[in-house]
Amino acid sequence: MNFRLRLASFFVAALVLVQGLTAVMVYRVTRHALIGEGQRQLDVAVRGFARQLDDLSTRVAGSVQVLALDYALRSAIAQHDQATLLSALRNHGRRVGATRMLLVDVDGRVEADTAGRFRAGAAFPFDDLVARAYEQPASAIAAWDGRAFWVVVVPVSAPDLVGFIAAAIPVDDRLLTRLQEQSALPKRIELATLSADGQWRILAQGASEALTDDRVQLAPALAVGHGTRLPAEPALLEVDGREYVAQAVDLSRSRQSAPVAAVLGYSVDAALQPYRAVGAAWAALLGLGLLAGLFGAWFIARSVSRPVEALADAARRIAEGDDAVPPMRERRDEIGQLAGAFSHMVHALREREARIRHQAGHDLVTGLPNRMAAEASLQQALEVDASARAALLMIGLARLPEIINTMGHVVSDRLMRDAAARLAPIAGDGFIARATDDEFSVFLPSATRSEAVRMALRFVEALSEPYREAEFTLDLAPAVGIALSPMHGAEASALLRRAEVALIGAIGTEEPVAVYDAATDPHRPERLSLMGDLRHALEKGADASGLELVYQPKLHLPSGRIDGAEGLLRWRHPVAGPLAPEAFIALAEETGNIRRLTRWVLGAGIEQAARWQAMGQDLRIAMNVSARDLDDVELPRRVAGELAAHGVSPKRIVLEITESAIMGKPDTAISVLRRLAEQGIELAIDDFGVGQSSFAYLRRLPVRELKIDRTFIAHLADSREDRAIVRSLIDLGHHLGYRVTAEGVEDARAMEILHELGCDHAQGYHVARPLSADAFLAFATSHRVAAGVDA
Repeated sequence: MNFRLRLASFFVAALVLVQGLTAVMVYRVTRHALIGEGQRQLDVAVRGFARQLDDLSTRVAGSVQVLALDYALRSAIAQHDQATLLSALRNHGRRVGATRMLLVDVDGRVEADTAGRFRAGAAFPFDDLVARAYEQPASAIAAWDGRAFWVVVVPVSAPDLVGFIAAAIPVDDRLLTRLQEQSALPKRIELATLSADGQWRILAQGASEALTDDRVQLAPALAVGHGTRLPAEPALLEVDGREYVAQAVDLSRSRQSAPVAAVLGYSVDAALQPYRAVGAAWAALLGLGLLAGLFGAWFIARSVSRPVEALADAARRIAEGDDAVPPMRERRDEIGQLAGAFSHMVHALREREARIRHQAGHDLVTGLPNRMAAEASLQQALEVDASARAALLMIGLARLPEIINTMGHVVSDRLMRDAAARLAPIAGDGFIARATDDEFSVFLPSATRSEAVRMALRFVEALSEPYREAEFTLDLAPAVGIALSPMHGAEASALLRRAEVALIGAIGTEEPVAVYDAATDPHRPERLSLMGDLRHALEKGADASGLELVYQPKLHLPSGRIDGAEGLLRWRHPVAGPLAPEAFIALAEETGNIRRLTRWVLGAGIEQAARWQAMGQDLRIAMNVSARDLDDVELPRRVAGELAAHGVSPKRIVLEITESAIMGKPDTAISVLRRLAEQGIELAIDDFGVGQSSFAYLRRLPVRELKIDRTFIAHLADSREDRAIVRSLIDLGHHLGYRVTAEGVEDARAMEILHELGCDHAQGYHVARPLSADAFLAFATSHRVAAGVDA
């Protein structure tokens, strides 16, 4: 999309956005005003509806009271003339609009029912109205036989009280519609009652608006969130996708009737209907405005974009290296000002580029070339003759970071300028540069090892003189690392990195000058290769990975039998051959692969435990978990999954943890360990006695076994102090309810002492070296036979 189209699109989009926001704002304001007005009208209508009902109640009660004064009716009551009585009740009931008339005696028993539903002597269902009618006519709206009735009860005297006349006038859709027509009530009125299941059920409805659905029921929707009582304040609710404003009013009722309420409401959609024509007209005007805006925007964009496109073309030419600014047509408007500014910018860019090129290759503080320029010059020199001898010296000031933190960068900048001034005369023909904030590099072409060392010692001597400023005397603690070409590399980047490695080795030592030694470099490329090989080994199958578990037997000292083993990981590298565990386990810790390595060990160990369990061998396998594993809250779930997949009892495995592994995040580690213990998995503390845990943490750990570190066992036969420590550790473990295992048992005398001290298990070369699974099983079986235990 070019600039012209973007500019036109912007104008049109802005017009659409403004019109759309205006339409939305008008709609929201109109809707809000209609809702507010509807709520106010509803509040007034509710009071008016209540007054209508009161007036109607008074008229109905008066009409029924006239019947009570009828002489023929009273005579029929006195003579118990049932036929005359029912005829009079029906005739008068039709006049007052009642569908049911009843005669009730002074005891509240029905004597006559025009509907024929009550037998003589049956109890009148609304006895509280009878009780209230002794003094004056009583009336209430009641839910009766699934309909709403106006029940009016008046006394009959001849001259003493002889009974009561009850009239049941239906409050149905027709009555509500008539009430709506007689007053300014809303277009939706519902009469609802609370059913036995706690739901509001509609008894009657008045006429509704043409735009609303007669099947819509407001009362159940209004009851949502209010329990069994409808709110007496106007509320906005949505029913079947339509918005309504509704309000409820409780009606007078008998205590024997379920609650009856009137719900008045009106449709917001119907109220908004008159405004839709305005909205349609608005949309038409918006369309016309868009067409006019599109034409005008396109015209303006065309007049603006042409000179801008010319400037863009000039900018592309400048980017390609053509500094000649094409002549621009003179204009006095903003575009002309832009063209003039563009020309001035090009001239300023030429000058700035020259400064930037210099600054990009030089240090602003010392004026020396920086690391990037030094590397480029060094690489250029090496490419002339890759086999020629040369030396790269990396000179570091070990105290500079502390000086910066204490005295700030202003002092450190002056110090570095002073150091550069001391080094420059000594470097002579050597290329000197500032490599980092606290390091200088010096490239000495054709220098031998001895010449590079002599030059490094001169640099150290020059920088050993303290830097003095005002009352401060600052020791610089210089050191030099040396990398030789081509011995240590024929690339500039390799020499720089290896000189820095040598410098790191020299800092803080008695010898301030060090030559790079590949054997002590922790960042060798082959070590990076080993990281990738370990990751690939974990991704392969067990047979192809070169990883395997060997099993070192654990001797149960009281019985003399082998009852378990510690699973130890071994890796036969396809190129390097067998690797010591320290070489790749630490690597797994650094690269974040230790959890995957632990999962491999757990899978292999549990699979082997399943084989021994299937063979009926009562053996337990102990496996180590690292500190990173204890940070993994998913570890208990994975262990349980492995056990379930192989059908292995949790008591067949023991997980060993070191004291230091718990100290990193003790709360998380303890939580993970407790979940493992709750699954029935036993836990052991490995290398106990040399870690950094406290007894406060030991008390919280759900462990079952302590493994005394081999450093206390190695000299057990000769050292009284070690025997005292081991005795204390065994007593501590037993008092805490733990088993105690001694690691690194190398001789028979140590075994005897451990047996005398009551140690539970021994493990070490004197018992057996780590064995393959088959060799271990044969060893354990033969040891049982030798101990007199049935294999």
